[in-house]
Amino acid sequence: MGNTVYVIGHRNPDTDSVCSAIAYARLKNMLGETDVRPARAGELNAETSFVLDYFGVPVPELLADATGLDLILVDHSEIGQALPCVEQARVSEVLEHHRIGDLRPPEPILFHSEPVGATATLVGEYYFARSITPAQPIAGILIAAILSDTVGFRSPTTSEKDHNVAARLQPLAGLDVQAFDRRLRRIRTAATLEQSAAAIVGADFKEFRIGDLRLGIAQVEVTGPDALATRKKEILSEMQAVREAQDLSQVILMITDIDAQASDLWVVGECLGAIRRAFGQKDEHAIHLPGCVSRKKQVVPRLEAVLGGK
Repeated sequence: MGNTVYVIGHRNPDTDSVCSAIAYARLKNMLGETDVRPARAGELNAETSFVLDYFGVPVPELLADATGLDLILVDHSEIGQALPCVEQARVSEVLEHHRIGDLRPPEPILFHSEPVGATATLVGEYYFARSITPAQPIAGILIAAILSDTVGFRSPTTSEKDHNVAARLQPLAGLDVQAFDRRLRRIRTAATLEQSAAAIVGADFKEFRIGDLRLGIAQVEVTGPDALATRKKEILSEMQAVREAQDLSQVILMITDIDAQASDLWVVGECLGAIRRAFGQKDEHAIHLPGCVSRKKQVVPRLEAVLGGK
């Protein structure tokens, strides 16, 4: 028996990160790789906890340090988003749907990055490509992950493949997809409104390197444009504290109103002028973006275009 190989997503894990790790590890086991296990790089959010409980799927093991471990990464390839000390781990595969990050393994590996709405879509496709039918709980968590990351197929990141894989998973999961999506949205919104400022900023926080700059970009989903308005001063103060503690050039909170299909960016840091050029400035520390719901497709590329040469 060889070393345990952990399939793991990014820090501040979301539903796609956790459920893709579970489902991919299960597929590996079904293909005879019995030493593969799912893991997580942080505490579960309310939505992910609900999903795993709903489908009766155990919570993966929590890892704190990657040193000396054998890993398969899902849903990320940025060092700043990975388990600490990932450079001292042995990474054999990456399966994800974002831009190619700064992870540079010393040897060739299997690296699958594709412009789909969720990593879970790629995992589901792997099952079908191998003529393996995912069990009902696995089909269920994969659909939940696709719904979560594509914002119920509303995000501009949504691809035809997301729709097709979800359609094949739906009868296996036995779900009313639209009703389940509404339930997930209610859980996300309620959890956000009850959280502390630190939890709001940290729950879906990802670090990005753009040129010589390190930026932190968080995203929360709400219902209604003013859902967090009364807490703006408190949240901006927390964003500044995170920026200083992590030595980041900029911290951005993307507050996404799913019903309105729009986002507000709250911004603190040293590059406000450049960010105004990227998006336009409507209010002090705040930028309103109609039609914007995707961090990876509608926010990060515009920041790269303006900040990349700095």
